[in-house]
Amino acid sequence: MARRGCTPEFRRRIVELVEPVELIYWAQNLRGSIRMKTVGKVVVAIFVVLGAGYTAISRTQPTIDQLSNPNAVNNLHLIEENPETGFAIYRLGEPDASDIRGLCALGISEIVVLAGTALEHERTYQEECPGLEVIYNVEDDLSPLNDQWLNYFDHWIQRARESGRKIAFRCTCGCHRTGRLAAYYQMKYRGLSTKDAWDLSLSRGFVMEAVDYFSGLQQQIIALHEYIHDVPCSQEEHCVGQKSPAQQPCDEPLQGCGWQSELL
Repeated sequence: MARRGCTPEFRRRIVELVEPVELIYWAQNLRGSIRMKTVGKVVVAIFVVLGAGYTAISRTQPTIDQLSNPNAVNNLHLIEENPETGFAIYRLGEPDASDIRGLCALGISEIVVLAGTALEHERTYQEECPGLEVIYNVEDDLSPLNDQWLNYFDHWIQRARESGRKIAFRCTCGCHRTGRLAAYYQMKYRGLSTKDAWDLSLSRGFVMEAVDYFSGLQQQIIALHEYIHDVPCSQEEHCVGQKSPAQQPCDEPLQGCGWQSELL
């Protein structure tokens, strides 16, 4: 029996039937691809707008404190100075070798390290400023400060004021732990309100609002203000710890044992 095959006419009709189906399938895929690309562009645009908006809100603004950073030290800001006695107090972020040279050029002789990283920075770059002494080197967190710790800090401040020393304190970025302590200083020694102290913290740090949300920085600053003025604390878990244990004073603060014993 002769083999039957597809005639040219039969193949032509098959093609006429299949081509529209393929065209429809291709068109549907094209529309889906365009739709996905459009959605992707919209999502990217939303993130760009949100990022730009956050950057605009968070960027450093002019504030009531003085800025003095001629040596471009990492996030360095002058908190207060007394030209007559020579006293000055600064805040900053984690320093590298050039930053340590900058601190030395400013005459800063003592530093408190709230990040516990003095061995990796101040000690590593000690040759850049041999006279810079670490007074405290403990990795603190953002738990509320306690009264004993603040007493040690106040002793340090008083000693520097009386002797006309230039001092500084830092954490890692010079933002949150540093900002909280700067707020305490500004409220106690400069008479700032809680609002002004918080505004300065915002202007000198990064992602402050986000950290505030999780750690209650504003509430802690309010609690510190109440502590300074001997007012009952209204901030519940954000209050200054009373008669709480603190790191004990020690002879080698670089080892992370607490405040330098000479402060007592």
